[in-house]
Amino acid sequence: MTTVLETKTTEAFSTVPLAMQDLPLRSIQESKTNPRRQFDERKLAELADNIRLHGVLQPVLVRPLPGGEAGQYELVAGARRYRASQIAKRETIPATIRELTDTQCLELQLIENLQRADVHELDEARGYAALMQLQPDTYTVETLAEKVGRSEKYVYARLRLLQLVEEAQQAFYTDKLTVAHAFEIARLTPDDQRRALAECFPHHRTTAALLKDKKAEAVTVRQLREWIEREVHLDLTNAPFDTADEQLLPAAGSCLSCPKRTGSNPLLFPEAIGPKKSVCTDRTCYRAKVEALVQIRIQPLETAGEKPLRVSAAPSWQSDGHRPDVLFQGQFRAAKKAECPHTKPAVVIDGKHAGTVLHVCQDERCPVHAQATRYQPTPEERAARAKEALAERVEKQTRRRILDAIRKKLPATLARADLEMVALDYFRRLGHDNHRRICRVYQWEEKKAKASAGSQAVDYEAMGRKAVPAMSTGDLQQFLVVCSLASDLYCPGYNPRQPLGKDTNLAQVAARYKVDTAKLASEVRTELSRKKEKPATTKEKQERKGKKKQ
Repeated sequence: MTTVLETKTTEAFSTVPLAMQDLPLRSIQESKTNPRRQFDERKLAELADNIRLHGVLQPVLVRPLPGGEAGQYELVAGARRYRASQIAKRETIPATIRELTDTQCLELQLIENLQRADVHELDEARGYAALMQLQPDTYTVETLAEKVGRSEKYVYARLRLLQLVEEAQQAFYTDKLTVAHAFEIARLTPDDQRRALAECFPHHRTTAALLKDKKAEAVTVRQLREWIEREVHLDLTNAPFDTADEQLLPAAGSCLSCPKRTGSNPLLFPEAIGPKKSVCTDRTCYRAKVEALVQIRIQPLETAGEKPLRVSAAPSWQSDGHRPDVLFQGQFRAAKKAECPHTKPAVVIDGKHAGTVLHVCQDERCPVHAQATRYQPTPEERAARAKEALAERVEKQTRRRILDAIRKKLPATLARADLEMVALDYFRRLGHDNHRRICRVYQWEEKKAKASAGSQAVDYEAMGRKAVPAMSTGDLQQFLVVCSLASDLYCPGYNPRQPLGKDTNLAQVAARYKVDTAKLASEVRTELSRKKEKPATTKEKQERKGKKKQ
């Protein structure tokens, strides 16, 4: 049965007749222009359960399918209800039918999604971009901001998220990145975005490894911003070239009018006030201008028949090893022209002094510059160093000879004192986690004591010093074996179901002494299942109630 309703829509639409009826799900197609691309499967399942009990309480909105057959419809709003109805195995769904243009359809989809609390920021941004692309004269940042009740800065920031590289979008969609992380990364160039993404997850070498790790956590937004300020953004107040020069790199023009300068785009860089308004965000362009300046300085030297060297302000240990034509700090010495036979002209290629012409000497044995820069110790200092070196050699060789003499006198069967010493030293070297595992194997009481910083901690080494002397010789030998196997008790949290490897010491010793590991695993599983299923007795329930009242 079809009913006709009169409904007043937003100012963008006039009052139009609506038809509402139950439509077969198979007659409805999802819209390709719906900005929403991510659906929470768990929430869809919950909605499907609700629909099985109560049905669809709010009709979906559809329009006749453009270019389609009669009785075919395009879903405008209500994708979650539509999908949940499919999961609930329903054949029909209540729907409101409305005649809409493509523009009206897209605007309704955008507004409907914005009213949802769980719409993803990227889906929201795609909705804005689709409207602006469909009718660029009608939909601008200003009109969209007014229509959705947001500020222009908000809409501009959402649109900027579309500049994220694919890897960053995937990390954002899977909640590895927050919207604050994504916004900071989206303002960078594609190459710098990939660098920033790697910096957010320093323990993951690839994006694939990052997306597989459900427990991956990004660095804080503050740490990311600090890294960007330090490694990506470049302060134009210290630029070696004239930032107002439009001819230095004609393709780029002046830095003062460049949209990639933070001060030129306050909507994208609201923090760009004070000295930070002269920060360049395009590292590639900045380097191209520096290189253009360097070439301008090199050209007159080459015209005069010189072959100028290229020198860097960075130390040699920071070089990537792929620039054999560049000399780094420590590989040359500043000199005056014609000060020695090895002096050559050079041009600085980086840093705030890029483009500076100077003369350098790169001969490590130059009698003029090598002696001037190399530190020469006094005779007294040389004697003191020789004395210290001799004392060190004497101490090292003496200790080696003491150990060798002990080795020769050790009996075939170790004395009790030697065995205790070996056991305690081995235990001490195992580390905190293995100490705790061994304590639980031997059921030692773990008492906490005051640590040096005032906190409470268990002194496992003291427990070992107390327990080992009380052991028999046989117990000591067993203790050494237990210590060697303790590390195999570790069960990785990222894959707790991983079985014990056959090549581990624990598995090999168990096989050697014919320990039935499968039987032990079955016993543990049964015991833990019983503990989980054991209901509380009446007495236990009463005791719990009494404690709550107290």
